[in-house]
Amino acid sequence: MASCVWYVSGFQRPWEAAVIGNLAAALKAAGFPLQAYVQGGTGNLRLGGVLSWNSLTFFERLSVVLIRGDLWHLWGRAPFWWRFIRMRARTVHTALDVSPEWQGHPTRLFPEQVREGESLVKPTFEIRVAWARDSVEDLDAPSALLLAAPLTDALRKAVERSGMEVISPAGGEAVSTLEKGRAALVGDAPTDALLAAWAAMQGIPVVARQSPLIRNLLGRDGCLMVREDTEDAWLGALEAARSDEGRTVSASARRFLKENFSAAGSAESLIDLYRSVGKKAGEENDARRSNGL
Repeated sequence: MASCVWYVSGFQRPWEAAVIGNLAAALKAAGFPLQAYVQGGTGNLRLGGVLSWNSLTFFERLSVVLIRGDLWHLWGRAPFWWRFIRMRARTVHTALDVSPEWQGHPTRLFPEQVREGESLVKPTFEIRVAWARDSVEDLDAPSALLLAAPLTDALRKAVERSGMEVISPAGGEAVSTLEKGRAALVGDAPTDALLAAWAAMQGIPVVARQSPLIRNLLGRDGCLMVREDTEDAWLGALEAARSDEGRTVSASARRFLKENFSAAGSAESLIDLYRSVGKKAGEENDARRSNGL
């Protein structure tokens, strides 16, 4: 098996980084050799052994680019020096963009996005925080809404009528919202689907428009789907999220995620991919070593 190096330059939002960290932890638990570098801070990955690329010296970076790793996995956007990696090593690329400019073997996290010639990597959503809840306490207390969906006029009016404190994840307050949150209202983009799973694993009911990505990620009963863009429909979903129905939906989503996106299954999907992409590169390097080259 070829050694593997990860470079994470996208997936910087907390819920995106959590998926990367979970996948890396799953690979390491499976005994797969992995070294991960992150452009910028490493805290969001919550994984030991991750190195900040920005902290390396020029010569350390040069050594990594020119020597290390038979197989590289790019998560997000390619840095300018990526062409040097592709000259000497096999590469895999995972992107959330609708139409990315692929910089390696193309992979997706959602089967709905996979096109001909692309591969699927199964994400995993293991709980990593101690304050995740199975129920919502004190339903009459003021509550927070993690709002990550485009506002229509009907939705804006419904949110105002709900009386919930609105916090945007773009403001860097997503984690504090989950500590007191009653609901997460998300859009239908790939990053929103990951946010929905992240919130559900913390015990937060998810409200969303009709979305195949979210429905297939959380299960048929794991999300409060709004079928029409009306004020009453949105308000009804938000009120349901703060009721016993919200607890039931949240619990259903967590069960579905645990059963269908386990760490072991995700690690297996990656290892199978690396085996198919990196096998020849690994065999060539083994042959060179055995010949003393």
